[in-house]
Amino acid sequence: MLGGISPVEWHINDLSLAGQYKTPNEFREALEPLLRLRLRSTAIATRLYCSRSFSHCLSTPIHSVQYAVLALKDRNYTTLVLTWLSKSGPFWDDSRQPNPDDYFQFEGTEVTNQGLGEGSRRIIGGVNAGVFSFLDMERRFARTPLLVSHGIPEEPLPDVHVPNLWEVSKLALAATPNPRTWPEMLEVARIRFPKLKFSATIEETLRSVPFHHGIVELTFERLRILQTVADETIDARGTLSSRGTEVIQEHFVGNKSQFSSEKPHRESDLTFPDPDNPRRQLFCPWHGKVKLNQFRIHFEWPRPENQQEIKVGYIGPKITKT
Repeated sequence: MLGGISPVEWHINDLSLAGQYKTPNEFREALEPLLRLRLRSTAIATRLYCSRSFSHCLSTPIHSVQYAVLALKDRNYTTLVLTWLSKSGPFWDDSRQPNPDDYFQFEGTEVTNQGLGEGSRRIIGGVNAGVFSFLDMERRFARTPLLVSHGIPEEPLPDVHVPNLWEVSKLALAATPNPRTWPEMLEVARIRFPKLKFSATIEETLRSVPFHHGIVELTFERLRILQTVADETIDARGTLSSRGTEVIQEHFVGNKSQFSSEKPHRESDLTFPDPDNPRRQLFCPWHGKVKLNQFRIHFEWPRPENQQEIKVGYIGPKITKT
C-alpha cells in the first residue's frame, strides 16, 4: 500500500461483459491494457478485485473469458490471465462485505453476486469503492456513477451511487494515491506515464534528497507534457500530430520555456544509463525545469527512429552550474 493510505478499491463489473466482442482477439485487445497495468503496479494488482466467477462471463457470443483466452493458444497470455482469474485475484468473494438486506439490482438485472453488488455493499459499509466496466457498442457503462437499487422491490432502500471507470488510463490515476516517498513517486510515474521509461539509477540519486510534495507535483506536470509528446507521435520517424507540434512550441521554445537544452563542460555530467540497457549510456542535455529547489528532469531528445517512448535518465537536483 502506497504511503499507508487506505486504498480505493475497484471491482470489475461482471455485468459489463456480455459477449460484446466478436472474436477472442478482439477481447484480447480490450483486456491487455488491464493486464499491463496490473503488471506495472503492485498497488493496482492488489486493489482491483474480481469475482471467482468472472472467468465464466461471456466475452464473445460463444466464448467465456476462460475459453476466449485458451482459444488463442498463446502460452504467456493464457498464463497471465488464468493465473490472475483462478489463483492470484484478489477475489472479493473471499472477504465479502456483510449486509443484512443483501439484494441489489441494476436497471432490472440482479447484481447481488457480481462486482457491482459488492461495490455497493462496500460503499454502504463505509469503504471507498467503485467498479471498472468493459464497454459495448452502445457504451452502456460509459457513465458514472452507476445507480444501483438496494433491497427487494417491495421494500426498497436508498439507491447506491457507485463510481464507475471504463478507461484503463483513468483507473491508473484513480487507484494510485499521492506518493509520500521518492520510490512511491517513481512507481506512480510509471503508472501514469506509460510511454516514459525511467533509468534505474534515479531512485538512488533521490535517496539523499529530502522528499518534497511540491517538487513531486511539478515533476508530474513536466512528465505529463513528455507523455503527451509521446502520445502524439504518429510515425516511426517521430513525426508529431498538430497537437504534438503545439505542445513542443508551447513548452520547448523560447527563453521562458519549461524544457531546454544545455551544453555542459563535460558531456559525462549529463550522461545516464539507458533504461532499456544499463550498460549503454545516453547523453541527455535536454531537461525539464522544476524551479522549486532547482530540480531537473533529463531525457533523451530527439528520439532515435522507431522509438515512440521517451527515456528519462535523471530526476534530481540541478547538476551543472552556469
